[in-house]
Amino acid sequence: MKFHHIGYLTTNFKTSIKEFGLIKYFKKGRMINDKLLKVKIRFIRNSNNVIELVKPYKNNYGLNKIAKRKNYAYHFAYKVNNLSKSIIKLKKNNFKILVNPVPAKAFNNKKVAFLKMKNGFIIELIES
Repeated sequence: MKFHHIGYLTTNFKTSIKEFGLIKYFKKGRMINDKLLKVKIRFIRNSNNVIELVKPYKNNYGLNKIAKRKNYAYHFAYKVNNLSKSIIKLKKNNFKILVNPVPAKAFNNKKVAFLKMKNGFIIELIES
């Protein structure tokens, strides 16, 4: 697995981009509207790191529940060579599937999956 980005929940892209701009993060690419995952996405980056700003739709109850707990940095994302094998391996180590593999607009419709660790933290796997 290769680290790719941190997922950060937001309710206001403009405010988040301005705040992260103070520590030299700038917009990367265009706004993405992913109806399947029920989110709008905006990537920002500095010279070394990528943050995925995620604004959930009102009917995305899972992410809105996380946002209410103020867990704004809520997932780490990793690129994997074989999505199915990676999921099987993590499930054997008690990771729980939250979102089965689905195509993601943010990654040119490559499949992503979300799993939860025992401690409740979420990881995203991105098909390479």
